Amino acid sequence: MRMQAGFFTGSDKQTITKAALLAEGLTQRYFRLPDNEWTRNPYGVFTRKDIHESFHEPDIFAHVVLYDTRLRPGVKNAGYKRYGVVLQDPNILRALLRSSCHDLWTLSLFILTHELVHITRFRRFGVNFFGDVHERDREEQLVHGVTRDILRGITSIDHVLELYDKQFGLDNCDDA
Repeated sequence: MRMQAGFFTGSDKQTITKAALLAEGLTQRYFRLPDNEWTRNPYGVFTRKDIHESFHEPDIFAHVVLYDTRLRPGVKNAGYKRYGVVLQDPNILRALLRSSCHDLWTLSLFILTHELVHITRFRRFGVNFFGDVHERDREEQLVHGVTRDILRGITSIDHVLELYDKQFGLDNCDDA
């Protein structure tokens, strides 16, 4: 029987927004991106309530999508393709319920840094967003290694990285 979890509250979303700002800065510094990177190349952050059920994923915390801004009313520069991060709030909240060793701030920082590394690699390094299963698996391991490098030394993040390593069998990510 699966444990049920709800959706992010307003307070949760504020925490996630703050974690996203730090994740942007850390990712920007790691890749030596220009100061205006996220202004020139905005991305969206969506929760499960924001998206069609076809984007619901049962076993992940988040994933990157490519969307057309013409489909989002009121978005500036309509008609452009943008990347978005779809957070699977029930999965994230379930993970938090299972562990007392980390909190939403820490887990959000990890998740958003990880997804921003993907977005940066798609935009800047020509990584194929539509790659096959083998390409995606290799990319996932590489991105996890970069995420570890970016977050290394940040208080309380080591436990989250260890849990992720164990869950996905990535004990040797530093070699990826």
